[in-house]
Amino acid sequence: MASRRIARVGLAIGVMALSLLAGASPASAIIAGHDATTNYPAMGSLQELQSGGGFDHACGATLVHPLYAVTGAHCVTNYPDGTAKDPDTFRVRFGSTDRTVGGTLVSVAQVIPHPDWNWFNGGTGQPASDLAMLRLSAPVTTIPFIIARPSGSPPAVRIIGWGKTTPDASGPYPTILQEDNTFILPNSECAAAGITAGELCVDSHGGHGICLGDSGGPALQELSPHIWLALGTVSRGAGTACGDAVIVFTDLAYYGPWILHVVLTGQP
Repeated sequence: MASRRIARVGLAIGVMALSLLAGASPASAIIAGHDATTNYPAMGSLQELQSGGGFDHACGATLVHPLYAVTGAHCVTNYPDGTAKDPDTFRVRFGSTDRTVGGTLVSVAQVIPHPDWNWFNGGTGQPASDLAMLRLSAPVTTIPFIIARPSGSPPAVRIIGWGKTTPDASGPYPTILQEDNTFILPNSECAAAGITAGELCVDSHGGHGICLGDSGGPALQELSPHIWLALGTVSRGAGTACGDAVIVFTDLAYYGPWILHVVLTGQP
């Protein structure tokens, strides 16, 4: 079973070490990207309370409703049982490309992992379901991203995040949101990452891609100026360093019915 574990982004160092020993590799921040060229008000920096006190960036979060955001289940659940972490240990900053100031800072009232989420599902053929909903303590007054699956040929997508920016995931998280453009690939290209139903395969195109701290952040397609479709959220990578392999995203349209169910009922 251990050989099937898929390393996740945004984990504690100890959990990362366990995943690496299991033969997988951590997905990482925006590698070879650049400072965001536009504001993405529905993009959130999910920040977690640190053992020494204070909050620091941990993952991305995608606003899909004034009271709800989605992120990676591995960002907000305990290893290995997959139970939700205490919502009081999280907060999210929306509406600022600077993760330290500006925008709206809101606490998390409830963490709702997908009921099928399991740390060990990646590579088993079972849906990984690496998705969690965050019920916020107050509505966020900005336009959420639109969840959609585009028709036609695989689109160009934009990935954004505050993850590490070096291939070895060293150094601090960037203060300013990073962005880069890439493409969706056939799922067969992500076989090495144990891609399952409900996931998207995204190209890392020669040293560009995601890194530690980008989990839960979106792959976006611009529908019209300043109107973005959210196609997926970062789950994991398949390489040995940030930016050297394809990226697996959770397909938000696939999980759209569950997301709507949570918004309407507040239940998983």
